[in-house]
Amino acid sequence: MRPHSVLALLLAGIWSGAAYAAPTPVEKARLLWSGPEGRIDARACQVPAGKPQSFCIVWTGKAAPVSENIEGAPGSIATLWRRTALAPEPESIPDLLFYVNWDGSGLCGEYVALRFAQLPHFQKLSDCRQPEYPPQGAPATGPFGFWLSIPVMMPFGASNSESVSTPVPVIWHNGTFALDEARLKQDALSMVSQAFQGASIGNETGAFLWEVRHHFPGQGLPTTTQIMLDLIFKGHADQAQELLHNSTNPHFDASLYWSDLCAILVADPNWKILMHGVLPGAAQVEAAAQTGKKLRDTSAYVHDL
Repeated sequence: MRPHSVLALLLAGIWSGAAYAAPTPVEKARLLWSGPEGRIDARACQVPAGKPQSFCIVWTGKAAPVSENIEGAPGSIATLWRRTALAPEPESIPDLLFYVNWDGSGLCGEYVALRFAQLPHFQKLSDCRQPEYPPQGAPATGPFGFWLSIPVMMPFGASNSESVSTPVPVIWHNGTFALDEARLKQDALSMVSQAFQGASIGNETGAFLWEVRHHFPGQGLPTTTQIMLDLIFKGHADQAQELLHNSTNPHFDASLYWSDLCAILVADPNWKILMHGVLPGAAQVEAAAQTGKKLRDTSAYVHDL
């Protein structure tokens, strides 16, 4: 995973009445889109000897062809968005948006936006944020929207590959992705859901205590972390923190775990881009992060060893 993006985003392309292209291998020239403005193909690039392997997304129309190079071995490519006559989006919204997966690894890729205004030109965003398939229904607000799943490294000494993810709604704004505040407002957990989630947290943290005390390699706290992220990214950090403290054994340091999780979230650049000043509860998370630490030894979360 690229170091600039520990929080990896999963994006689901959604549009009203627009067609969706499932991921397809890029081995031969592949037609991605065609219309009055021309056609878009994915094809092999002419790469000098000794240069890294790459492929290209190419627009061919009335003017000279326009190409965007994607470094790395061809993985898969999907059409996430296409502008339609029935959806008069603002001019800043791309006419087409593609996602290219590197090597089929599912970890990192490129988002390639194309606009036909004036001369056609591409805009490329490299990141470890992945689209979600199949697409959701069209959003109630925004010219188009995406669900961005953010894999987050677990805060108990786990490696970067050990993560959980949760979706947040985003839109296209100023040439990149921004949190969609209108779709973010979601209800807190019901009493029944809160009891169920609390029991899951209690069971998992109890098992975690046993594993640490007996120096047994376990699975850590993926369920607990998942529940925390789901609530935080829905704007309910206060409920997440309360649920954690009310559901854990006194021998488990819930405060330390909470601050470490918040530190991981706030340290990632995507937090500043998407969450800071926008997400309800962001200030609470950022305050807790000041005392947190990434990759803390697991024994620190257990009292009275």
